[in-house]
Amino acid sequence: MSVKKLGLMVMAVSLVVLSGCGVASTPTQPASPTQVTLAMGYIPNVQFAPFYVAVNKGYFAEEDLEIEFDYGMETDLLNLVGTDALQFAVASGDQVILARSQGLPVVYVMTYFQRFPVAIVSLEDVPLEEPSDLIGRSVGIPGLWGASYIGWLALLHSSGIGDQEILLESVGYTQVASLTEGQVEAAVVYAANEPVQLRQAGYDPHIIY
Repeated sequence: MSVKKLGLMVMAVSLVVLSGCGVASTPTQPASPTQVTLAMGYIPNVQFAPFYVAVNKGYFAEEDLEIEFDYGMETDLLNLVGTDALQFAVASGDQVILARSQGLPVVYVMTYFQRFPVAIVSLEDVPLEEPSDLIGRSVGIPGLWGASYIGWLALLHSSGIGDQEILLESVGYTQVASLTEGQVEAAVVYAANEPVQLRQAGYDPHIIY
């Protein structure tokens, strides 16, 4: 999906949500841009680059949208969306399911990732070509929850690897530092995030994705 199309989709999404809430239609040419707040998980980073590029290229402005970015933990953001204190949030599917099970009326309005984003990465000195290469090694993960943990469990299940065969360590969102400082031999990451950071720092990481 191109960044241009992404900007147009966000515009379409905002119209669908507003009409669903029973808000009266606005003029075709509004006097001022429509204010939109989009919240994303944790902190600004490269995985949200399409949104930043869309702003820089003026795609949102072309659609009469003035977008503001906000950041926080997914669970907090979904609570805000569910209580109508926030318009949109980028969140993983498992968190949306959990929010719905707790009675929050949140709905999906578009898919951001075309492929599940979780990957396994290691530095050059730890060869990593297939899941079995992880056996007997230490692997860092943000925590035993969320998309990273679901991706990890799926990897173990599909590869027939027992969880006792790998030392899994919760490292928070410090995967890059944990790898470069030798605290773990591999890490569960987002394919569009930590591998990019490692390359920018001069490393040539191995990736299972």
